[in-house]
Amino acid sequence: MENKHRRKDPTRGVAIFFVVIVLLVLAAILYKGISGRHEYEAEQAASDAAAAAAASQPSVAASAVKP
Repeated sequence: MENKHRRKDPTRGVAIFFVVIVLLVLAAILYKGISGRHEYEAEQAASDAAAAAAASQPSVAASAVKP
């Protein structure tokens, strides 16, 4: 007959704890990387728009009349 007062194995709880911690760390790293990428792309889009606006304006030297 089985012992009805069987002790629980504490290693299972510790293993689950470590797995949860590792998953949280990986999620944090992925979140930081993705948000950093979005921030970088937004900065690049703003600088590209500024460069395009500057390129579309005529240059002062090009509009000067030569004697």
